[in-house]
Amino acid sequence: MPAVNAPPLDADVVTLVDWLELTAFHSNMRRARIDEIDGALKILDQEKASDTGIEDAASEDRRSQIEREIDLRRDQLGDSYPFDLSDDGEELQLIKDRGPSSFYLTCLIFSHASKSPILATPPKARLLARGRRREFQILATLAVAGHLNGPALSFGWPRAGGTSIVQAIRRACELSGVGKERDPPGPVASKFAKDGGMDVIGWRPAVNGAPPPAEICFGQAASGHGWREKDAPSVLEDFYESFYLDRPQAQATGVTIVPFRLSDADYQMHNRRHGHILDRLRTPRAAMDGLRLHISGAQVDEGNRAAALAIWLGRYRSQASKVA
Repeated sequence: MPAVNAPPLDADVVTLVDWLELTAFHSNMRRARIDEIDGALKILDQEKASDTGIEDAASEDRRSQIEREIDLRRDQLGDSYPFDLSDDGEELQLIKDRGPSSFYLTCLIFSHASKSPILATPPKARLLARGRRREFQILATLAVAGHLNGPALSFGWPRAGGTSIVQAIRRACELSGVGKERDPPGPVASKFAKDGGMDVIGWRPAVNGAPPPAEICFGQAASGHGWREKDAPSVLEDFYESFYLDRPQAQATGVTIVPFRLSDADYQMHNRRHGHILDRLRTPRAAMDGLRLHISGAQVDEGNRAAALAIWLGRYRSQASKVA
């Protein structure tokens, strides 16, 4: 059983480039040929009468769109984009799969972990649940740090050392220099899960680095298709009421971290509600910047666990190869 199905006839260019990336990821040679798309679509469309001229024109137009999408990803993501076109433009090659490159690959796999028209062997349930709970939390924390160019604290459950939510809020207040935890939490707190409805708390330092910060940011790690309904601003008021005795005296914003390649329409429709959205064209690069902050000595949680993403990807690839 192949790891990747042929792309459907109505596949858009984003799906076609994802198909190339997934094929290269699962290939022993770490590459995928663009002309394989032509062959796969021709087989699927064999019931229609063929016209060589029309087919050639459609293939050239499709190839141009694919190359533009690859160029866009490479330009937007810089060194965090792990693929490149061969010199002759015929193959997409996976040139690196560790370090910051694992940030993009993790997003790619999570984008197709469910409801995918092309990924035939997604991660099995246990591995996927682990990845959503831990590896995507690592990615989200680093991405918030890079997004803010400042500290970021991992707030999702389970927290390191089994820290309670009151202890986690206290730590955020002490490190950011603003706010005071409520102990015990307020009556509204019972509606929240163990992470209080937030996955990451970060802040953008003021010009001189002294409190209060210029901005405090609450992040949501939303790895599934229900991301549109998971935004920090909609629960922030109850979160403050539940866990803060004194609210942070700083501008509050929200950010949602998703693995998907979003369209302009998605941003126009949902960005205001979420505050900011980091999608697959933003999250990997932001996470790479967050990792650099961690290495420089900034307070960025999860930085010492960044290698776990490459390990998770290796387990998934091994799992998928046994099914093939």
